[in-house]
Amino acid sequence: MKKMRKSIARVMDDAVDRGKTPSALALVWQKDDVSIIYGSGHADIAQNTPICRDTLFRLYSLTKPLTAVAAMMLVECGELDLLSPVSDFLEGFQDQRVAVGDTETVPVKRPVQVRDLFTMTSGLCYPGDGTPAERAAAELFDAFKQETDQGAPPDTLAVANRIGRLPLAFHPGESWLYGTSADILGAVVEVITGKPLDKFMKKALFAPLGMDDTDFYVPEEKQKRLATLYQHQDGGLVPYAGSKHDPNTCLSKPAYISGGGGAVSTIDDMLAFARMLLGKGSLGKTQILKPISVEWLTQNHLDAKQLASITFDTMDGYGYGGLMRVLQDPAMSYSLGVSGEFGWDGWSGTYLTVCPEKELIILVMQQCADAVITPLVRKIRNIVYSSMLS
Repeated sequence: MKKMRKSIARVMDDAVDRGKTPSALALVWQKDDVSIIYGSGHADIAQNTPICRDTLFRLYSLTKPLTAVAAMMLVECGELDLLSPVSDFLEGFQDQRVAVGDTETVPVKRPVQVRDLFTMTSGLCYPGDGTPAERAAAELFDAFKQETDQGAPPDTLAVANRIGRLPLAFHPGESWLYGTSADILGAVVEVITGKPLDKFMKKALFAPLGMDDTDFYVPEEKQKRLATLYQHQDGGLVPYAGSKHDPNTCLSKPAYISGGGGAVSTIDDMLAFARMLLGKGSLGKTQILKPISVEWLTQNHLDAKQLASITFDTMDGYGYGGLMRVLQDPAMSYSLGVSGEFGWDGWSGTYLTVCPEKELIILVMQQCADAVITPLVRKIRNIVYSSMLS
């Protein structure tokens, strides 16, 4: 264990020293105990604020598994049917169409269903400049930003309904595409519960698990603990000033609660969430989900055609379940691993994997733009798995 800790510390310190990341906080948990917790670098470089265990991190897409669990709670109690058309909950999803050219669209062969949101097979996309669907999404998100800047931000349901009116990238179920599915799933949760998504998740998920620092914004009294988001520029690291994500949206409660990327948390709060999943839905005496529901979330749901449509090289060897990757073929993977491990990651370098076979959890928290499964994360995985498997 000492050797593993020393190796992890070495690669983390090296990444910080070489300016690959402003900081990193890693936690390894196995068989009912935290084996390693190590931090390197600064939560704020200018203020010389060290990274520490109670530092708050913007999760970005690591929010998605939280939303999947919240929605699965409604499946369990019979309030949400996986085959229900999303239009049953959001009127913007009625009469949807698929983009087949720069200006041409055709009616969907079938409506987007709730199961498509869990598996990213809905045809919903993120903004981009490639396909007609991506360009339409980019225009809409630009409009959202303008409205927010003018003091009239759209709320969660308004955003979801307007996304629903966009052309899809493909017919629902025909492919896999990383996009706004989790945000729409969060809006569905909001409609069913009659509560804002953040309030429902706080009462039903965060509070029972003791995730007291997890929310969709950071209150003023906690903002000193929030890590600064950095970006690489001119060979160094500077506070993020790009347009892809606004790091300041979490400083006050947003009108739009993003189930796909809006949560803020600590490494220990995310450990509690991961332990619940490893515990087949329970943490101690607290049960969030039944074992069969966790099993559904953490199995591959994609067929061969859908798997072939995944373009992320970091997904080689993986299938996809309930808004999480699932390792199927370790020989194809980008690093050492064990079949059946699952988890997800975020744009700023937040990372989670859970390995049931080894009763293992790996968490890495960073705040650096475009830091999705970086060499540092891969090195940490290789150190941990080689130590556990030797």
